[in-house]
This record gives sequence, C-alpha cells and structure tokens, in this order.
Amino acid sequence: MISNPGSVGLERCRFAVVDVETTGARVERGGRIIEVAVAILEDGTVHLAYEAVLDPEARIPSWVTRLTGITERDVAGRPRFSDVATDLGRTLEDGVFVAHNARFDWCHLAAEWTAAGVSGPPGGPPLCTVRLTRRLVPELRRRGLDHVSAFFGIENPARHRAFGDALATARVLRALLSRATERGVQTLEELVDLHERPRHRA
Repeated sequence: MISNPGSVGLERCRFAVVDVETTGARVERGGRIIEVAVAILEDGTVHLAYEAVLDPEARIPSWVTRLTGITERDVAGRPRFSDVATDLGRTLEDGVFVAHNARFDWCHLAAEWTAAGVSGPPGGPPLCTVRLTRRLVPELRRRGLDHVSAFFGIENPARHRAFGDALATARVLRALLSRATERGVQTLEELVDLHERPRHRA
C-alpha cells in the first residue's frame, strides 16, 4: 500500500508484483480473470508467492487462448475468484502493489473483489513499472514488458502467463529500483514522488 508511504527505506520494502490474464481487455465489457499471480520482491530477492488458474464463469475468446495457451478445458473445475479472494488478499497484505501497466491489473482485480463482495484490493494507488521505466529509462522508447525485459537482460519463458509475467515484472522492478537508488532515491516516499511526477519533470 502506498497511500501513506512515509519515509520507509526502499531496502525495507516488500513489493507485491501482480499479473492477471483475462477474458478481455476491458472490465466494462465483461473481462474476467482467468489467471492471477503474485511475485514478491523483498531484500533483493524474487519469489513466486501465489498463482492460480481460475474459472472465469465466462467464455474464453479464441484470441485469448492463442495468446495465453489457456483453454476452456484448463479452467473447468478450477476455483472462482470468490473462492480465492481472501487468500489472494492476504498475499498482498503489507506489500506495495506493483504491476506492468498497473491500471489494467488493478481495475480487473478491483472489479472481481467487488463482484465477490469482499474487501480489496489494498488501499492506495499501485506503482506501475511502465511509468517508472518512463521516468528512469527515458532512452527506452518502447515500454512493453518484452522490450523492458530485453533491455535489462531478463528472460521470460512463460510470456502471457500470469506467473511468468509477474516474475519478469518483479525482476524489472528490481532493476528499476537499482536505477532509482543511483539517482538518490532512498525511500518509498521518494519513489512514489518520482512515480507521480509529471513527465516533463522526470
């Protein structure tokens, strides 16, 4: 949560890096989550803390199957989001919510939690690694996960799967934090300020 980041040192922060795969790009058009994963970055180490394939209770479009490899058969009999909402929320507790193109993941999760009738996601806006890349790697003009990963030499053998993309994003975040530290950013408050700063001031 970063609604009140204070002066917590970056070395003491726990980052919960999230990725979701969905039945569609837009929540308002009925997009539902079919896979969710959380990778934790803490003390410089990355590990996968949570991963689940979910029954979206909706049809999976063929283009989503082509992109992710996830089929109707794969989600049959899997838990629904409401079944995992509490455990997922616990995984995200006490962590700074991070995602690549964070608004997408944040909006889908918020909609699913609302539909499930449970509290979540954590309070405070998320950190977006696309936005941090814009601030910290201005020479990189294309900021999709593939391009940023390649820039930092990060491999992702499970692209367009939530667990693969969450792990890759966590490693991208680790590289971005190193750059931020080189620029004198020492606290979460300073990182949030950099994240929120207008582009022309970066």
